[in-house]
Amino acid sequence: MMVKPYMIPVYGLLVKSGGWLIEPTGAEGEKVVPEDYRLPVAEYLAAQVA
Repeated sequence: MMVKPYMIPVYGLLVKSGGWLIEPTGAEGEKVVPEDYRLPVAEYLAAQVA
């Protein structure tokens, strides 16, 4: 999958709001950021804290 830069802040917002997870936990029906976006979203969220 090609990572689209404009989706990184979108997924970041979804993770920040608690609706989505960066890493799957194995629970049924959980919403998880696509694998290709996990690292860029984590870096985006880390930059927001600084």
